[in-house]
Amino acid sequence: MYLHRLELRAIGPYPELVSIDFAALAASGVFLLEGPTGSGKSTIIDAVVFALYGGLAGEGSTHDRLHSQHADPGVEPFVELVFETGAGVYRVRRTPQYDRPKQRGAGTVRQQASAQLFRLANPGDAVGEPVSSRIPEIGLEVARVVGLDRAQFLQTVVLPQGEFARFLRAPGEDRRKLLQSLFGTQVYDRTADELAARRREVQAEVESADARVRDALNRFAQAAGDTEADEVSVPATLDALRGRAEETAARRTEAMAAAERARKHEHDVAARLEARTRRAALLERRRALDDGAARVEAARDRLAVADRAARVTTPADGLDAARVRADEHHRRALDLRTRLGVPTDVDVVARDADLTACAAAVRHLVAVEATLDDRRRARTAAAARAALLVDRVAELDRALEARPAGRAALVEEARTAATAAGDAEAARAEVERLRRVRADLDARDAAVGAVRRAEQTVADRRVRAEELLRAEQALRARRIAGLAGELGAALLPGDPCPVCGAHEHPDVAVPQDDHPDAAAVDVAADATRSADGALAEAATVLAVERAELERLRAAVGDTDADALASQAAAAAARVDAARAAAVRVAEVEQRRLVHDDETRALEREHHTVQAEHAVLVATSAAEGEQLDHDTAAVTDARLRAASLAASPWGSAHDDDRAPDDRSLAQTVRQLDDLAARAVEVTAAEAQAATAAQTVVERTGEVAHALAEQGFDAVDAARAALLPPERATALQAEVAAAERERAVVDAGLAEPAVVAAADDLDPGPDAPLDLDAARAAHVAAAGLADEAVRAAVSASDRAEAAAGCAAEVARAVRARDDTSARSRAIVRLADVANGVTAVNPSGITLGTYVLMRRFEDVVAAANDRLRGMLGGRFTLETSDEREAGSRARRTGLALAVHDHTTDTRRAPGSLSGGETFTVSLCLALGLADVVQAEAGGVSLGTLFVDEGFGTLDPETLDDVIGQLARLTAGGRQVGIVSHVEELKQRIPERIAVRRTAAGGSRVTTTV
Repeated sequence: MYLHRLELRAIGPYPELVSIDFAALAASGVFLLEGPTGSGKSTIIDAVVFALYGGLAGEGSTHDRLHSQHADPGVEPFVELVFETGAGVYRVRRTPQYDRPKQRGAGTVRQQASAQLFRLANPGDAVGEPVSSRIPEIGLEVARVVGLDRAQFLQTVVLPQGEFARFLRAPGEDRRKLLQSLFGTQVYDRTADELAARRREVQAEVESADARVRDALNRFAQAAGDTEADEVSVPATLDALRGRAEETAARRTEAMAAAERARKHEHDVAARLEARTRRAALLERRRALDDGAARVEAARDRLAVADRAARVTTPADGLDAARVRADEHHRRALDLRTRLGVPTDVDVVARDADLTACAAAVRHLVAVEATLDDRRRARTAAAARAALLVDRVAELDRALEARPAGRAALVEEARTAATAAGDAEAARAEVERLRRVRADLDARDAAVGAVRRAEQTVADRRVRAEELLRAEQALRARRIAGLAGELGAALLPGDPCPVCGAHEHPDVAVPQDDHPDAAAVDVAADATRSADGALAEAATVLAVERAELERLRAAVGDTDADALASQAAAAAARVDAARAAAVRVAEVEQRRLVHDDETRALEREHHTVQAEHAVLVATSAAEGEQLDHDTAAVTDARLRAASLAASPWGSAHDDDRAPDDRSLAQTVRQLDDLAARAVEVTAAEAQAATAAQTVVERTGEVAHALAEQGFDAVDAARAALLPPERATALQAEVAAAERERAVVDAGLAEPAVVAAADDLDPGPDAPLDLDAARAAHVAAAGLADEAVRAAVSASDRAEAAAGCAAEVARAVRARDDTSARSRAIVRLADVANGVTAVNPSGITLGTYVLMRRFEDVVAAANDRLRGMLGGRFTLETSDEREAGSRARRTGLALAVHDHTTDTRRAPGSLSGGETFTVSLCLALGLADVVQAEAGGVSLGTLFVDEGFGTLDPETLDDVIGQLARLTAGGRQVGIVSHVEELKQRIPERIAVRRTAAGGSRVTTTV
């Protein structure tokens, strides 16, 4: 994977737009990312990781650090990265979650994160083909095209040296945990742990199965009463128990049959004795009934006579009541004719028909008569409304003729305003361009001052460095000049002279009072080196400031501030004019819409008024004709009804007689009243006739009843009636005798009572011993109960033993199945956890896999280490416990083979520079192995973190050479460092500097 271009804005310490061209930076293969601590170097790496995976490079970093606190809150933060893999060229753009100001009102609103992924035809493609805009899909697609997930990317592309120094010196157990997280071999340890857990589970299952077998055998022994029962003797014991159960069951059947026979004999004796007693009682009750039979028969005859008399008196009473009602109805009919004024010779039925027919013929016109006045007034109002509608149609015609001209004027006004508003975008673009030019102009003026200050700083630091250098040289010269005195001061009598070797010292030199020692010279040398470093730092800053000044001068050119202000004012005026025109467009458009709505409203009203006028004219004509017709019909009906109402019981008046002042409704009510009178008289006379007919019918019924029941007259029948109390008493006496007779006859007919009569034939004292029969029944029942208990006990014991035997069989089968299944699991668990006889070292499956990966990592690290440190060191692995480690043997012990002494050294014995070099090789080797584990993914870009400051110049050359070997294959290597020598060796670099406003600025040197 190669990085082509990175852009970011409002991210971390960068409030403004930052653009980094990695392709141009890495033209020589290696580029430098440098800047003061906290200036934002790690933010650039975070931006790359965030663009690809939506997360940060550091494990402890939070997304809060993404949104810049130095940027305008309304500016959208984003990161955009163009990268290339074997799958093609892609551009990914992400915005983190951040709080932006509300568009209306105070406060902020949370803006959610977003992402977009495009596939490009080439790195310069500015548009590309959209792939996805969903964050989860983009994460999966990036991992697919890159070939690495985020963890693998951080292990192979960003190499944090400090972490791998700890990895180099860590004990084997700690190294195992780190390698496990890098290669994801936790699955092997989880597999071994799962197998061990399964081994414990199946062992527990086997022990539980054995316990269930023992429990089942104990329950069988208790059920069978055999304390010596085992798995082999269970079937034989069960067969013996079943045999005993069958024998006791046969004895139980015989005893229960004997008990049943005894019970039946006892019951038969008791029943026969009871039947004898019952027969004697029934015979006594029959004799009593025979004694009172004559009295009961006399009561029955008297009741029969009274019943025949009641059949005569009932219709006679009805005849008397009918005669009374007939007399009443006749009197009422005569009184009603007199009261209503109906002559006795008038046929009221015929007159009722005439009155009813006339009223029915004219009744429907009563409602018509009530509407005539309103309908006449409505006809007059309709004529007036029609005239008004004609005038309104003419008024609307004139208004509609004037609408098109008004609309055309509004359309023309809107077109003119729209033309003026069309200049808004160009005017805003010009304002924005002039704003950027003004910002560059201000920045150029500021950059001039910054360059002057940087030049002054360089001059001051150069003077300071020269002064310190001269002071160091003077100290060295004085020390060299007084070296003889320094040697003489250290020379003792009899010691050989370190210069000439003589043991005699006739004239020993004495050191001067101000003679500098080695420590003073070293201090001066350190001060000189510090001054040189400060000078180099100032020179770098000066170069950056000069580059920025040149860029701003090229961007600004010969722009004049006054002319720029005039142009800005003119552009702002254009923007204001365009905005005003846009407002005017909206206003005119609103007026046009209102005008159109008013026009459509007038058209709808015109159509409505015309339709209403047409409907009104048509309905007025039809209603006028109907009104004339209804008026004539009502007048004729009034004449006919008034004529009949004037003489209801005699001849009618002439039809041409003028009607009175009464309305048709009043006349109809009069007819209804006369008809009601006729109906009332007719009903009364009909009731009188019906009552007379009823008297005739009742007279015939009385005569028929007298003849049928055998009475001469009604009075004789009434004399034969019984008082209710006497009749009730006689009926009760007869009913009681009949019930008693029925009960006695039924009792004597019962089979048991009839059989009792047969028992008495040999003699009244036939012997039946109930006590002896009951004692025999009790004895037989006791023997049957004892046999039942014995049979139930034997059967229950056999059934319980059979159930326990089945449980024993199931427990034995389950134990055998569990034992067979557990053997394979125990064997697999022992192999995975290294506890077998063929694995005496106790290496687990996960550790074994890590050992093989670790050997690959060490081999890859040694390939690079041979070209560094003069080939002095190589790394070696071992499965021994490392010195000072109390951890178990992991097979991941690491030692350093020192070829100069042919000895093995602990990694902790290396110096700082040696540790960095070995750690870097180990990190690069691990990156190669992880890359291979990821499917041979091509990694075109690599970032190496701090640590170069611990190297001497020769080792630094070796390390740079090894990094150059990485670039030979087309890799881009980015070095993050403060080392001054690297700044001098690597011209391509990204310089990060803080600004006075608190943010940071990025300058790229290619």
